[in-house]
Amino acid sequence: MNIQQEIQNLFKERDDIPLFYIESGSRLWGMASPDSDYDVRGFHLPSKAQYYDYRKYRDLIEIMEGDFDFVSFDLNKMFGLLAKSNPTVLEWVRAYIVYFNEFPEWDKFSDGLLERIDYKALYYHYLSLAKGGMHVMQTADNFTYKKVFYSIRGLMSAELASQQIMPELLITQLFEQIEIKDPLRHWAQDYLEIKKQQKEKAQVSESEQQYILKLLNDKIEALNQRTIEPTNDLEKLQQYLTEYSFNLKQHFYG
Repeated sequence: MNIQQEIQNLFKERDDIPLFYIESGSRLWGMASPDSDYDVRGFHLPSKAQYYDYRKYRDLIEIMEGDFDFVSFDLNKMFGLLAKSNPTVLEWVRAYIVYFNEFPEWDKFSDGLLERIDYKALYYHYLSLAKGGMHVMQTADNFTYKKVFYSIRGLMSAELASQQIMPELLITQLFEQIEIKDPLRHWAQDYLEIKKQQKEKAQVSESEQQYILKLLNDKIEALNQRTIEPTNDLEKLQQYLTEYSFNLKQHFYG
């Protein structure tokens, strides 16, 4: 699939201004299965007419066609989430699979942003994702390799965020940030290739389920003993985003 062409075709039919689009999800994390979708994510500026109109417009674009899963936030929504150090959109900013980038001085913007984020927000987000995945996998017919690895990735990322270390996106690099003797790392390294060869809904064998649940719960118990404090100046982050928002709108709207 030619993702760049898909994005260009999409915006030929719209007056919105595309800014930045990347691959998210399992392909970005190095965990894709043979039938994984293309999860394209990013953000745009609304059309000039919408921007100056007094009426409210929808702040996202969603397209799902076959294995092309596309989500775009408008700039205000995207920057609002970045102001909260939202880890999902921060991963979009840090993505190494970039399909489209018309954001002026992107590297300067992203570097400055990552210097101002709150690791406490990252910690609780990743921990919540992991717990949510664990809850789902324990319901009927949901104990899949996909859910297990999403939970593992969440817990490892939370552990690093608690140390004010930015978690790597590629899971093999994330493993290298974790203590070499960590039993969860060992399990994940052993089973990653199995996961990548399985379809998205492939189930973990019953003989492994209780063992992996114990590893996940042990990690959560260890994390719960940590004290997590905010690590940034929220006002400075907000001011940083305000200045970029102002300059971007001047650049594109005139």
